[in-house]
Amino acid sequence: VANIAEAWRKRKYIKSFVCKLIDSYGEEGETEVWLDMSLDCGYLTKEKHLYLLEKYEEVSKMLHSMINRPEKFCI
Repeated sequence: VANIAEAWRKRKYIKSFVCKLIDSYGEEGETEVWLDMSLDCGYLTKEKHLYLLEKYEEVSKMLHSMINRPEKFCI
């Protein structure tokens, strides 16, 4: 979320905006790995794991859309 907020502040410059969104996209992928590890270690139930993965898939799609069409969001 912090990277997305930083990207939003940089939306005056398309390349900077996209760069920060790509960082966010990478962090989203990393979080999915942590969710998998949390399931494997017994910290999450299968149901909670699936729920969170579905939410992160939504975030991933939104970031992908923003990266592909930055002009829609930039000043």
